[in-house]
Amino acid sequence: MTGSEKLKAMRVHFASLGISPITGAPRVWRVLWFFKIPIPPLVFLPFASVALLTGGLAAVFWGLFMWLVFWSQGGESMWVVVGLPQLAGALFGFVNAKRVRAIARTYNLPLWADYNGPPQS
Repeated sequence: MTGSEKLKAMRVHFASLGISPITGAPRVWRVLWFFKIPIPPLVFLPFASVALLTGGLAAVFWGLFMWLVFWSQGGESMWVVVGLPQLAGALFGFVNAKRVRAIARTYNLPLWADYNGPPQS
């Protein structure tokens, strides 16, 4: 089964389970898939991968936002400019990974490499 076939099967499977399309395919992931970047959906990734990916993205974007809006005038310590986004990203990544893995456990979803669509009954 190719990656695009798996994604189609996942969408049908999630619709039958009542899982939100945003949970299965967040907007950032849809953009990556549009550009043919083969990243698995979050609910099919291990805890550490979800935490690192989502926490890293959150840290970068939140840090850039804070820099552009508040910190660019100067006066902030480098510890604040670098440390706060990392701390916020780590917290976001941990919480998001816990949430995503709870969904995967609830619906007994395997890792992406082992996923072959909805179970046949």
